[in-house]
Amino acid sequence: MICITGIPATGKTTICGMLNEHGIKCVSLNDVARDLNIIENESIDIDELKKHKIDADVIESHYSHLLNCDLVIILYNDIDEIKKRMKLRNYSESKINENIDAMLADVIYYEALDRMPAGRIVRVNAHGMSRNDLFNKIIEIINSFK
Repeated sequence: MICITGIPATGKTTICGMLNEHGIKCVSLNDVARDLNIIENESIDIDELKKHKIDADVIESHYSHLLNCDLVIILYNDIDEIKKRMKLRNYSESKINENIDAMLADVIYYEALDRMPAGRIVRVNAHGMSRNDLFNKIIEIINSFK
């Protein structure tokens, strides 16, 4: 399974939608967790989520890298762009700063590295890329992995 991850507002959901439009089944883990009723106080029971077969080629979420992924694609973007997107989503200043700090500390990369070799983790900086350019880059990574 291919996992697309990154802090909020990096483009995961947008790319997932584009993958679906092009015949690559991508699902949001938030939807799966909601359907399985394993969300409590905005926390997901990852161990419970791991017990379920997810019918998809690609999954996306800021925590997808915590599952049994064959490949992890981590999306990054410019700090100012992420802050702008998060503000549009009504994130609090403290939540914005928490997520930016996590991105700068590369928390997701190191969490993924605890689960798999570095060669199966790909970082993609979407700064300055159009949606289509980012989508094409993701397709290129997926095709090179197969």
